[in-house]
Amino acid sequence: MSEPESKTIDVARDAGIATVTINRPDVNNALTPAHFAELGTVFDEIAQNPDDRVMVLTGRGRAFCSGADLSGSSDTATHLAQGPVSRTQWIRETTAAALSLHRLSKPTIAAVNGVAAGGGCNLALGCDIVFAGQSARFTEVFINRGLSLDYGGSWLLPRLIGLQRAKDIAFRGDIIEVEEADKLGLVLEVVADDRLLERVHEYASMLAKKPPIAMSLIKSGLNALTNASFEEGVEWEANAQATCLGSEDFREAMMAWVQK
Repeated sequence: MSEPESKTIDVARDAGIATVTINRPDVNNALTPAHFAELGTVFDEIAQNPDDRVMVLTGRGRAFCSGADLSGSSDTATHLAQGPVSRTQWIRETTAAALSLHRLSKPTIAAVNGVAAGGGCNLALGCDIVFAGQSARFTEVFINRGLSLDYGGSWLLPRLIGLQRAKDIAFRGDIIEVEEADKLGLVLEVVADDRLLERVHEYASMLAKKPPIAMSLIKSGLNALTNASFEEGVEWEANAQATCLGSEDFREAMMAWVQK
């Protein structure tokens, strides 16, 4: 496994798995706007690196990510003091990492250790698969700060748990303990804290061995066709399948199947 590449956002690579670790444990891995931008850059680099087959996102220490760190930033204060157009553009830039994560064409897995709050909660839910340690907690805390959802939460929550439950969680802004998150379907699996990364690595290793072109198209289709008609879905699948049928991955898989 390679050495970490960054002090704030660590990236380690092993057998096709890029593990991204938010490394600000002293503030429960809260991120400034600049740190969020750095995280987006890391997502884009992984998307472009053919050796990275799966991405794992986690946090150092006792938290996954406690959301935005706006303390002590004169730049933040300047933006907040400006008009709505400027503030809107600033928010777009600050939350661009959410788009980079959503557009990443490879499987993404969140290993949620401890609190995932606000933008940190939606970074976790923005991953394709969410594993949670027993100490994990989730909260869409925005309402308690006089804020609306961001980092894609308004899009993600209804698709994960249905519109009414999404509204309830967003309206209340309460902490969701890991047992409730599991029951709601926010997480795929709850794991003992000391086994979380081991279990996630097992799952990621399995995905890293799958054909990458097919994996990318499956992910893109599932994301793109949520609100499409059945006819549109079948047409999209025809084009995607034609791409797969022309790939080396397909030829190798068929040869292996024929040869048992």
